[in-house]
Amino acid sequence: MPAAPSENKNATQGGAPDGGTADTGRLRGRALILPTLLLLLGGISYGGIFSANKLAAGVSFPVFAYTFWIALFAGLALLIVGAATRNLPPISRAHLLQYLRLALLAVMLPVLATAFAARELPAGVITLVLTLVPGVTYLMAFAMRMERFEALSLAGLALGAGGVLLIVLPEQSLPDAGAWVWMLVALVAAIAAAGSNVVAAAYRPPQTHSLALACGILLAAAVVMLPVMLVADGPYLFADAGWPGIAGMAWAATIHCVTFYCFQEVTRRAGAVFFAQFNYIVVAAGIFWALLLFDESLSIWVWGALACMVIGIWLVNTGARRRTAGARRRAEGAS
Repeated sequence: MPAAPSENKNATQGGAPDGGTADTGRLRGRALILPTLLLLLGGISYGGIFSANKLAAGVSFPVFAYTFWIALFAGLALLIVGAATRNLPPISRAHLLQYLRLALLAVMLPVLATAFAARELPAGVITLVLTLVPGVTYLMAFAMRMERFEALSLAGLALGAGGVLLIVLPEQSLPDAGAWVWMLVALVAAIAAAGSNVVAAAYRPPQTHSLALACGILLAAAVVMLPVMLVADGPYLFADAGWPGIAGMAWAATIHCVTFYCFQEVTRRAGAVFFAQFNYIVVAAGIFWALLLFDESLSIWVWGALACMVIGIWLVNTGARRRTAGARRRAEGAS
């Protein structure tokens, strides 16, 4: 999934995919208008994914079939747009490998994990899991020596983990005593999304249009999920889920079209540190969608967890900005 990459090798090195600039410190005024609008669009859209999953879960839409149809419809929609704008996905070896990597980490694992968890957890609770992505991304990037140590980022990661514990441990925070197992399943989505951020930073083919890359990733996910669906769920047609299931699937497919493009384009234009604000928008939008559609009431423990996670995101992003500024100063001093 396109979650906020608070750490990105391109941002650290002062470059960006597609030849854009990742030096957000030099972006001023009108240059930030379009990235800001895309950020808002992507964040508000992706906030609905957990509620869309809840709709599909309510009619027992098979999870593997659900994931396949989302990827197929989203990929085909972007393919039509790409053909009309002459931005079809390249099929070189490097591109195909990147499509497959990100299909697994950004589409298949997040959708499967959150779809399974949506059967047992409130949509608002699952939404909070996304706030862990920046901290986990930093931890992975640091382990791969893509980022330097930063105490603020580590503190943010610890606060995010504390927020998860506030949801999992108190008996009043989840629907039943065994729901903590499904919270761990939902955590798979955060870990996979963080891995996709690192992979996107380390292996993105140069000079690839954002639309083409998003389309290739989604179509690759559909190709891989087809045999999985046939084995696990049989030849399940989306129409068999009825109108609520179709609505949830169509909504999720639209969300993936919008957010995958916004993720690539905002990162290209303004850098990964700027895009990290995506998390704030998604969490707020996700809780709003859950309250609007399902009238969910969240316990005081969940609201406390939200506060911990938001502060954690701020600390991780502050640490990211410090590292980016330090890298820029070192580069300017060496030139």
